[in-house]
Amino acid sequence: MLYHINMDLFKQVGLVNADGTPILPKSPEELLAQAEQFKQKTGKPYFVQNLANETALYTRNLYTYLFQQDSDFFADPKHVKLNTPEAKKIIEMYKAIFDKGYTTKDLDYGGSINAFLAGEGGVHLNGTWVVGDYNAQSESKGTALNKGGYAVYPYPQLFGGAHAQYADGHTWAVSQKDRTPEQMAAIGKFLKFFADNNFEWSRTGHLPAYKAVIASDAFKALPHRNAIAAVADLGKPLPSAVQRQFAIQDIVGEEMSAAISGQKDVDAALADMESRINELLANI
Repeated sequence: MLYHINMDLFKQVGLVNADGTPILPKSPEELLAQAEQFKQKTGKPYFVQNLANETALYTRNLYTYLFQQDSDFFADPKHVKLNTPEAKKIIEMYKAIFDKGYTTKDLDYGGSINAFLAGEGGVHLNGTWVVGDYNAQSESKGTALNKGGYAVYPYPQLFGGAHAQYADGHTWAVSQKDRTPEQMAAIGKFLKFFADNNFEWSRTGHLPAYKAVIASDAFKALPHRNAIAAVADLGKPLPSAVQRQFAIQDIVGEEMSAAISGQKDVDAALADMESRINELLANI
């Protein structure tokens, strides 16, 4: 996940360094202060988020800022610890953002993209895969991103722990069963095509699977790659031994949504989040 930034709005607010780069927050307090400044000067929310019918965004936000607090919440891959002060800080931060109107609230994923492209907010929280499309918009006259420019960066470091952010990826898998030599050769040829063309995959914004591609001149010449290549080092997944990660993502997202929107007390949401996940893992 990345900060996709409408530089025209950031310039209006004065959140731009002398070198033209955006001023990003360095703490939760700075984030809230900048969001208030942004709202006061533009009348628009700082964040464009897809919070309707969504779980993944909430979960990715939580994991990122737990990592930045050195929280080893899955020290035991079969038992999570999320009812913690570290997790509470994060949810309270996003609840303040929600309560103070610093974010869009009722948009689904497609709606959030359209809102950002229409200039309806400053920072769109989205993945690497939209960098190519957003950059193309910034080069098209008459668009909101063309007016003042588009920038993209990893999530800012808001806490004093590890420099990290949550990242996952895509994997090609082949089922285990008996095959003829010809079938195995065909599978190898198919997968080799993807390996040989990993640079082409990265043109959308996705990070390559190979360090050699990241270090290549061709990759570095792509727009904004100098800013987002750091995710290859910052990116951190959940431990591979943690099972049912998508089901866990749904639980985390459901409970975070309830807490942030005020449907449930923060402490109750964290307790339910932890107990629901541990019940799931105990019954695998």
